[in-house]
Amino acid sequence: MITAEREAELKKLALAVCRNPRSTAKDLAESAGISKATFYRVYSSRENLVEILNERTKDMVENLMMIVRQRDKTPRAVLHEFILESCENKEYLLRICYSSATGCDEQCSDSYVQNVTDFFLWGQKEGVFRIDLPASVMSELFGGSMLALFEGERTGRIASASLADYWEIFFLKGVENTERGDVK
Repeated sequence: MITAEREAELKKLALAVCRNPRSTAKDLAESAGISKATFYRVYSSRENLVEILNERTKDMVENLMMIVRQRDKTPRAVLHEFILESCENKEYLLRICYSSATGCDEQCSDSYVQNVTDFFLWGQKEGVFRIDLPASVMSELFGGSMLALFEGERTGRIASASLADYWEIFFLKGVENTERGDVK
């Protein structure tokens, strides 16, 4: 079992690998706030760290996929839970976004995209999501907005505390002001 402290360290390391896929063990240790000796004692090598991050990413994706496969809640409630859990594990999701550079398993990435697309299709069938956009397009827009928001948070342009709310509002409502009388 991974402690909360170790999990926080792994998330810092996952983010560091995303930012600079060729970073050295020394650079990675510094980004996580640990010594190089501790890095080698805990992770043994940079390659082993990548394997650990791959496993953590797969576990997180499987957890997210269990959320989007729920059919005992409304699609909107599932989306809310999915967004909250995604924000909680954004460092691992960024590894999927940058999978070719981070060494993240392509099958993990493909599974994520397929399950999210299936979720939007289910939401369309339930009459909750628009049917004039294909579910695959919704999936891509969802992933693109996720990446943009996570990067905005990382660079300090978006507040962490409001990230999930902004994402859900934007994704469900867009940016159109429907309160104005001249909107057609």
